[in-house]
Amino acid sequence: MQIINFNNNNYNRTTSFRGLTSIMARRISSNPDYLDKLSQVYTREKGSVGNLPKDLFELFKTNSRNENAKKIASVKDALNEANEILSGIEELKIEIGRNMKPNSLINAFLPKIAKLNIQPERIPRIITEMRKRFTPDKSVLNSYAQKAGDVLQKRFVENGIIKGTDRVELSYIDQGKYKNTFKLRLLNEEDKDIIHPKVLLSFKSPKTAMEQINVLLGLMKNYFQNIKAKDYLNVLTNILDHASAKVVPPNQKELYKKSLLEIYSKMKMKNEEDKFMELIKETMYDEIKYNGIGPESNLTQFIKRAAGHPMGASDYIDVYYLNTLNHVGLSEFSDNAMPPITKRINLHKYGLFHDDLITNKNNEVAGRVIDYGGIKPLWGMRELSENKVARRYYHKISQIHCKDERDTQIERVRYWNNLYNAALNASIPNHKDIFVALQKAKNLIGPEYWHLLADVKAGL
Repeated sequence: MQIINFNNNNYNRTTSFRGLTSIMARRISSNPDYLDKLSQVYTREKGSVGNLPKDLFELFKTNSRNENAKKIASVKDALNEANEILSGIEELKIEIGRNMKPNSLINAFLPKIAKLNIQPERIPRIITEMRKRFTPDKSVLNSYAQKAGDVLQKRFVENGIIKGTDRVELSYIDQGKYKNTFKLRLLNEEDKDIIHPKVLLSFKSPKTAMEQINVLLGLMKNYFQNIKAKDYLNVLTNILDHASAKVVPPNQKELYKKSLLEIYSKMKMKNEEDKFMELIKETMYDEIKYNGIGPESNLTQFIKRAAGHPMGASDYIDVYYLNTLNHVGLSEFSDNAMPPITKRINLHKYGLFHDDLITNKNNEVAGRVIDYGGIKPLWGMRELSENKVARRYYHKISQIHCKDERDTQIERVRYWNNLYNAALNASIPNHKDIFVALQKAKNLIGPEYWHLLADVKAGL
């Protein structure tokens, strides 16, 4: 692959929009309404977060700052225009769902629907799998990609990014909970890459995502309320009897059957049906807090700032640019042509964990995490994701390691006590933030050593 090679990590930041990007990078917010309103407050940026990749920028860079700004804006407009076409995929899914026969969908998922009762924490994964059945054929997806790619090609030629003999190739890759991904290649007349391939991220709007969930719940309701009890019992018995041991463990078959009968009963009673549907809606709405254009703009910028640049050598793919108003983004494409990974990002250091990475290994490609959706605060550790001073001191304590575990614990206790005494006497700046770090850092010290802490009853 012949590629013009630029270091995307040393991008001249004078081209960035500092306002919205900066506020996104300061702290993690789990309030999607707040993130939406940021774009209304920072109107100058028009939803822009981050920068275009440097290797793309270098294709049209001039010595004129004003000219560069115009071309950057034009490229972003082209991405917005292309995504208007791609967003039609999600509208088509709603139409497909509305025209789908409930029996064919629900019968196929009965064993997993049983888990909505047994393992409610799996609701987001199950609903996402069911919703994927609304996806049109690959040929249809690529027809959307072709149209969007044609728009990009026309605009890129007009802006002098590529020559008239070059072309843009946009192809469908996959879908996540709240976005579709497309491989974006700029190819010369010999069909060789001009720059390293990128990924165009086409996000669903929260409104579209919830409408798809409503369509799915409507299919479930239609199924359960119209199938006769005798027919339902025969169907679920047959499905559970013929399910593989992986889908339905033999020792849990009766549990699955009981759960499905309970769901059937609930769907026959108005109050219980409403409660069951509301549980699913609330759970899926909770997922929107950590997925979609707003949360992922927040997460990517926060992690970039907290982990420090460069991202290109890290085990998290670089997401360069996002637009919170137009629901589009641009990231690097993860493959073996990327530089070797020399830096590993520890989310726990920032009070975070990647929930989706735990349940979906497809979120990691060529050794890199490609999806920031589903990154959440660790239980009881939200303060660290919101407080950089507390985060820094917590990390300092976590980095204390000796050859012997007992020595590690004693050294952590010593450091903890020194910090505590300094904060208590207000002889160190940001002492209130340090108390937050000390509270959280107790989980880094074994309970058998707590009696050695400066004030065990501090109530921190």
